[in-house]
Amino acid sequence: MIGDKLPVEKELAEIFGVGRSTLREAVKILVFSNVLEVKQGSGTFVKNGSIGDFSLGDLLRVRSMIESEAVVLAAAHQTDKDMLHLKEVLFQRNQLLEAGKFSEYIEADLAFHQQIVSISRNPFLIKWYNELLPDIKLHLSQQVLRMEDYQDNTSLHNKMYRALLEGKVEEAQAMVRKNIFTDEEEEIL
Repeated sequence: MIGDKLPVEKELAEIFGVGRSTLREAVKILVFSNVLEVKQGSGTFVKNGSIGDFSLGDLLRVRSMIESEAVVLAAAHQTDKDMLHLKEVLFQRNQLLEAGKFSEYIEADLAFHQQIVSISRNPFLIKWYNELLPDIKLHLSQQVLRMEDYQDNTSLHNKMYRALLEGKVEEAQAMVRKNIFTDEEEEIL
């Protein structure tokens, strides 16, 4: 429940059967996602437990609509500078995931998608996507925390970048949808 205090780190690690470093990383992700709040000297408290007043299916559908349209426009408006920056963001994202720095990885993953939307040069897509970012961040954090279910989709992101670079719009759109909708999420829809 919101406001509840979590058990101490050692106890939580035993409950979940994980090491303390793994637990610390999970707590960092949940703090980053605005689910937990750490009060120095008092403990860790539940701050927020829901995505919002809408379903996960609603969030994923609108994210897919925005990102799918953004790749169409980004393919038409991209510059060499845009694509170089996007490649740098993608490289950072991939490195952070490989290093197991999950809270930083989530931020870099979102920056990759946000950069594609920005390259679209459409102010409405940019505005709407930015409004969704906190909810997308929470959803992605929840996915990463379910480590046994989390699938490394680095190759999808690399293919998305390549398709965008080469102006293969339909392929880029397919990669967007494949990235957003996992098998489990397709069942929700």
